[in-house]
Amino acid sequence: MLGNEGTGPTEPASRERDVAVAERAATTFPRRPAEAPSVTVLMRDHLDMARPRSDAEALRILRQAFPAAPLAARVAAMADRAR
Repeated sequence: MLGNEGTGPTEPASRERDVAVAERAATTFPRRPAEAPSVTVLMRDHLDMARPRSDAEALRILRQAFPAAPLAARVAAMADRAR
C-alpha cells in the first residue's frame, strides 16, 4: 500500500540498522550512573564508623563532617541509626 511492505523489522538489513542506531545511542546518550546515596545515608554511615557515645557527641561529629547539612537531616540520620 505504501510501497514499503517488504521492509519489515524481520529483514537482516533492518535489524543491522536498528543495532547500529542502538549502539550510537548508547555512546551518544550514556546511561546515568547509579544514584548517589542521600546525605542522610552518608551521615548514618559516618556515625557507624565514628561510634559516638552520646547523642550530643553524634550531633557534634555530624556538624563537623557535614557543616552545610541542616539540623533536621542530622537528627534524621541519628534516628535512622537508632532503628
